[in-house]
Amino acid sequence: MTSPELELLHSEHKWTWYRLQDSRQFIEHDDFDDRIKAWASESVMCRHSHISTISYVEGNNALNGTLIARLMDSPGDGWIFHYYVKDDKLITSGNTDWLERVIGITAWEEYVRQQHSPIEGFIFIINSFIRALFSRMDKIEQHLMEIEDRMQGNNGSRLLKDIIDLRNQLTRWNLHTIALQEIEYAIEETFPDISQNSNTCRIMQIYLKRIRMLQQNYEHEIDSLLKVDDNIGNYRSNMIMKTLTVFTVLLTPMTALGAIWGMNFKNMPELDWSWGYAGALGLIGLTTLITYLWLKSTGLTDDILKINIKDSDEDGF
Repeated sequence: MTSPELELLHSEHKWTWYRLQDSRQFIEHDDFDDRIKAWASESVMCRHSHISTISYVEGNNALNGTLIARLMDSPGDGWIFHYYVKDDKLITSGNTDWLERVIGITAWEEYVRQQHSPIEGFIFIINSFIRALFSRMDKIEQHLMEIEDRMQGNNGSRLLKDIIDLRNQLTRWNLHTIALQEIEYAIEETFPDISQNSNTCRIMQIYLKRIRMLQQNYEHEIDSLLKVDDNIGNYRSNMIMKTLTVFTVLLTPMTALGAIWGMNFKNMPELDWSWGYAGALGLIGLTTLITYLWLKSTGLTDDILKINIKDSDEDGF
């Protein structure tokens, strides 16, 4: 199966968008110099986000790199987007069909071509990717609200697992934001005039501020949930230990007296008592009652009588 032909999209503002899904198609193209061909050769095997700038050659500044996005449910799935931007060219490699579907913009290519410069066309693509991230962040917000609602009802062990899973998801989005921030700074370094005067660039900066704000607030909420879960877990553990301690104290008279009358010595005086069995039971019950009343008078049994550990565990599972 042969690779599709290189797609050239000419802008009315005298720049060209070279677009293809496989960057190997760029290597032998006549329109590209050795630097672009070297970038195309390196990007074939690149599977991590990186960025490189050329800002010291006047009139020949360039920006190139790779953006890796892990947005799918499967850890192995992802989007690999290679890019090279010059004053008169925008070169991209990667399938953007899913991106166009997520943002819901018809004639997406036309919006890119209508930009005044290649760097603004590239920024428009990045803005579209950030919009796709917003839709993912909305799902995190929904999961966060569900966990908060569940925490009000119970605190089973599954709740902690869900909070940790949510934190892992947010960490993955934070890695994407770091890559996008690096692109923002690289654009300011390589094309300072456009970064200061372009409305598209300002939109990107606002988008990044929004997504950073969301991530910081979500991180704060998740940290709060983890602290609440930890406090509740510690409280429940303390109550369990307290309950066991109270029962141990209550059973101490029964254990001690039962041990005494469980002895089988020959000269035990109680063996001939006709009322000995009933008396022993009465003494055990009386001492247990006295112990319980003493514990209650000190307030040690109040919290134990109010908790229902069984119901909480069943709700959690």
